[in-house]
Amino acid sequence: MGKVIVYATMAIAALAGICGCGNMVEGEVKAAGPALLDVTVNTTVRNIGQYPESFVLTFANEIGDGQLDPSSFRLRGKAAYWGSDGSTRDFECSFESVEIDGNTIKLVPAGFPEKYFYVKEFTVNCDDHPEYGFTSDDITRTVTDVADDFVTLTNEKGIRFDYHLFAPEKEDKMPIVIVFHGFGDTVNLLTYRTAVDWAEPDNQKIRPCYVLAPVIDDETYFDPDARDKVYSALKDIVDDMIAKGKVDPDRIYMMGNSFGGVATIEYSEKYPGYVAAAIAMCPALTYVPTAMDGLEKIKDMPIWFAHATNDNTIPVSASREAVEALNATGAVEVKFSEYSDEHMNAMGADGSPDSTYSYHHAELAVMEDEEIKSWLFEHR
Repeated sequence: MGKVIVYATMAIAALAGICGCGNMVEGEVKAAGPALLDVTVNTTVRNIGQYPESFVLTFANEIGDGQLDPSSFRLRGKAAYWGSDGSTRDFECSFESVEIDGNTIKLVPAGFPEKYFYVKEFTVNCDDHPEYGFTSDDITRTVTDVADDFVTLTNEKGIRFDYHLFAPEKEDKMPIVIVFHGFGDTVNLLTYRTAVDWAEPDNQKIRPCYVLAPVIDDETYFDPDARDKVYSALKDIVDDMIAKGKVDPDRIYMMGNSFGGVATIEYSEKYPGYVAAAIAMCPALTYVPTAMDGLEKIKDMPIWFAHATNDNTIPVSASREAVEALNATGAVEVKFSEYSDEHMNAMGADGSPDSTYSYHHAELAVMEDEEIKSWLFEHR
């Protein structure tokens, strides 16, 4: 608010000078740059995470009828990355279009290279018009489509953790999808589309549902007792929604990637018969081999495993062995999608060990697969 007051004062002072009301010599025209009032960043959650679709700059005065060349704008910044110890890396981004509308300038980036929430700072310079440059300190608002429709709540019973909840238009006796994120991905609405995809308007038209996305810190994921407390608390949350007539008890679905894949399996083993169907993506069974011991408890639950052949974090053998073990129990329905390098590359991954876009993230492929999503909702 203070920034707006300062800019407004600058605009009034400039106007006073032009009108001859200030301490200017008669006939003198004082040059002044435009007063920047607001910078809004409009983002979406794409397949590879939060992406800035546009930067909208609002000024105190009309921009005029001139044109701006997008090639004269350049963004340079620093971003953290998954598992960072506080260090950052430099990045750059150009812009593909610039649109002037009254007192606003809309900048559309060309191939922004980072998940936006990893960005720590940046500066945008305009070679042709330096007065239209700005920095990350000027941002007054970040809007994220769909993710902003979730409410964030805190569970205090048994163990404390936050969770995000999306409610459909019709809130009576609807399906619910519980989405577990992976280890280290606590910004779970913005990292990938595993949660927000179900809340997208297009999905809600054909599969209206609640979406519940717990935020689980790394220490909790590594502590079996703490994980178990989270599972108990989540069941209490959903049971309360069932008691209030909001959730259909026959249509509770679950999914997760990496440690979230293990959580999906463990939760289902803890409450057999509670989950209608589940998706386990690259489950971290090499870290939690005890989850394999209870597979017989979920032999009556349809489950779909998904894993990249060359996952460099959790070997694909983890899912292969789980599928084989479940089939040996006489499981009712076990499916398995194994993704080639070519398929993962097409989904936005690459073969480097950088876990931001590595082959470990089978969810990149799963959330683009209509067959898997439809399969989940077919079960009761």
